[in-house]
Amino acid sequence: MAEFFQQNRDIIFFIYGLAFFVLGLAVALQSRKHSQIPLARHLWLLATFGIVHGIYEWGAVFIPIQQTYSGFTLISLMYVIRLALEVISFLSLFQFGVEVLVLGGLPRSVQLVPILMFTLWGILILIISTFSGRSFLELRDVGDILARYLLGVPSAAAAAWGLWQQARQVQQMEMTRIADYFRGAAFAFGAYALSSAVVPRADFFPASILNYDFLLTTLGIPAAIFRAVCGTIIAILIIRGLEIFDVETERLIEETAQAHAIAADRERIGRELHDSTIQLLYGAGLTLEDAADMIDENPAYAKKRIGEVADTLNRTIRDIRAYILDLRRDTEGTNWRADLGELVRSLRLQTLIDAELVVAGIPAWEPADEESKEILAIARGALTNIARHARATRASVTLTYRAEQIELEMTDNGVGFSPSHNGNSPLSGEHQGLRNMRERAGLIAAELVVESTLQRGTTIRLVLPKRKENKAENYAS
Repeated sequence: MAEFFQQNRDIIFFIYGLAFFVLGLAVALQSRKHSQIPLARHLWLLATFGIVHGIYEWGAVFIPIQQTYSGFTLISLMYVIRLALEVISFLSLFQFGVEVLVLGGLPRSVQLVPILMFTLWGILILIISTFSGRSFLELRDVGDILARYLLGVPSAAAAAWGLWQQARQVQQMEMTRIADYFRGAAFAFGAYALSSAVVPRADFFPASILNYDFLLTTLGIPAAIFRAVCGTIIAILIIRGLEIFDVETERLIEETAQAHAIAADRERIGRELHDSTIQLLYGAGLTLEDAADMIDENPAYAKKRIGEVADTLNRTIRDIRAYILDLRRDTEGTNWRADLGELVRSLRLQTLIDAELVVAGIPAWEPADEESKEILAIARGALTNIARHARATRASVTLTYRAEQIELEMTDNGVGFSPSHNGNSPLSGEHQGLRNMRERAGLIAAELVVESTLQRGTTIRLVLPKRKENKAENYAS
């Protein structure tokens, strides 16, 4: 069997590279710049990994062919370029994995881990090439081994962990089929991480034990076969998982249709309210004029007519109240976001601050009425502080929907304030506003985090966890 695989080595590496290249191309063609799904912002990293890694694997096929026609210098340059492609591909996958993990709740500091590991790889290669006295081919293999240990294995593991978390969030959105695709891709990336730990034989541990020769003599199957199978499975499942954007588009179309229906109902109610109210009030006015004319000649008749006007006005009040309740019922669960947008718009118009509202994620659930009121009050307080005290030129409000929480982040580039005055002491103005925000956050069991540095602006982050009574929206997958 080993002889069979050796005879078909080029075909295996071509299929291996093709699987990742197709993955990268398919992801790259998914242009989702305006998607509200946070994962979309980081797919370019996965696309870079797929395309670059596919070209890297094809180098194992084409460089040996060129050895027949090219000199040692050119072939050495090709191997250096191939090693660089390997490092770039693993670095892209590593960054994709940690970015997705940050979406799942890990601290943002982990975003630096890929660069730190790449720096460590570069330092080790520099030290080994300077002091070990190894040949070029030995240095090439050492570079490949260290790239797989420091970048390949952790990058695939991070991607597996990140996709597993994404599967849980997608499951919360009631997209079971797509969640299964992401879970399958997570398992495939996990298997790929294990296969990446198998490297060429070297004179240091663990490459001296767990290497290509050991796997071939133990199982009779080269590591490239396992990686090719993992790559093919990853490509298929990730491409199928990209259907999440089609589902998002369908839901946006449905929400747009619902918004149009609500707008039409509001126009209808407005017309009915206008017509009926005008008629009733006009009639009441005529009745009052009649009563005024008769009040001296026939007080009893005038009193009766005034009573009729009172009845008419009471009926008008009931009609108006009913219409208002209908409007609230039709727009329940969406008004608070519109109000949030209006707050940002007002800040921009009244202060000329470059303010923007960004909504990220799919709203799988909405806060209760009392929660949305407190959220708006906190946002209003934060924007008021920006307008009055921050002396900012830019401000952003980011509303992020997650599976188990809603996060509202308000940031400005203003003068900031001292962390020692964070709203816990009885100060006036800005800091009294911060105390009020904390109290409001406590009323809805939300977490309020205030981060500020003098001359570097302020960030206020409100995190509202999902309550048991908060029912998920009825989205159909």
